[in-house]
Amino acid sequence: MVKVLSVLLILFLPPFAQAQQGTPVTLSIAGDGTATAAGANYAITFSGTAMLSGLAPAMLYASGTANLITVATTGNVTGDFAMLFASGDALTGQITIPAGYLVPALGQTANATGSITVTGGAGNFAGASGSFPTVTGSGTSTGALSSHLTASGNGTLRLPLVHAPGTLTYAGSMAHLASGGGWKTTVILLNNGASPAQAQVNFFDDNGNPLTLPLTFPQGAIAAMSAPTVTQTIPTGGELVIESQGPDNALTLGSAQLFTDGNIGGFIIFRYNPTGQEAAVPLQSQSAATYTLSFDNTGGLGTGVAVANASNQAGNVQTTIRDDKGAILASDSIKLAGSGHLSFSLSDRYAATAQHRGTIQFQTPANGELSVLAIRAATSGAYTTIPAVTK
Repeated sequence: MVKVLSVLLILFLPPFAQAQQGTPVTLSIAGDGTATAAGANYAITFSGTAMLSGLAPAMLYASGTANLITVATTGNVTGDFAMLFASGDALTGQITIPAGYLVPALGQTANATGSITVTGGAGNFAGASGSFPTVTGSGTSTGALSSHLTASGNGTLRLPLVHAPGTLTYAGSMAHLASGGGWKTTVILLNNGASPAQAQVNFFDDNGNPLTLPLTFPQGAIAAMSAPTVTQTIPTGGELVIESQGPDNALTLGSAQLFTDGNIGGFIIFRYNPTGQEAAVPLQSQSAATYTLSFDNTGGLGTGVAVANASNQAGNVQTTIRDDKGAILASDSIKLAGSGHLSFSLSDRYAATAQHRGTIQFQTPANGELSVLAIRAATSGAYTTIPAVTK
């Protein structure tokens, strides 16, 4: 049993929302238009950016022609457009814009109304459709036959029942993971949003470098792999289960971070296979100035601690350890690399905590982000996780 306790402490030694069918969407565009004389017509082109609510930004390209006789009064440019997304997906269709909208120097008012109709797309947007019947904006001349254009409008967009990825943002950190040496870490992610969402889990070693882990997916839809990151779309109300269990003769430690374009949360389960003991830790999503952990190193108990830097910038973490009466037992400054991780047995690193109960407090560096975790282990082999109290 003492051996199990030792192993537990060694564990801590040196981590867009889908646009539904018929969804109301706001469109805004900005860019530059030019006109070139070609026989009896002007050939007009436009390039810029398009923003559709619920989707990532896209590059917008459009082209069409206007008759020289009509453009000075009420003539329109009708042509084709394409919105190209960084993912490689695209929306395509027709655009109608009064000529003076793009090039006010042609004689029309610089304020006008056009329309956009989505008739298809490519990639995840194949089969899309939609309509923006009133797109209002203005053009500002930048030359004899050129203009800067801004416009916006409302409409509806129908997309295939697939998830179009948006911008991934940080959603939380998992201060510790252990794979191999008898340990298995299971990451469970839940989509609590109203639409499918993308999740990306990145694994890091102690020095903040990408950590390649053996990964399996018990749900069966994804093949086993060895990788430092996992990116998957989770359906509405669904979950993603990621397991990592390295060889018994090698223990790999680190931390993990979650990024998502939706409403995804989750937790980690630690399992020590020789005893079958498990404990769960929620994803740490809060951002606090300080994190405080309780510890107990009395009566055969031992406490292991992990701290991870969820920022990509290196930082010094000021640490204060107190007994259960509030008296200071030790203080420290822990230097962590960007995305770095440190785990240790509390009594090994701070001898003054032996045979004491108390707290260990971590101060988040300026403009930084931390996650912390403790595990309390008994000589019987039982253990439990200890969450942080924040301030």
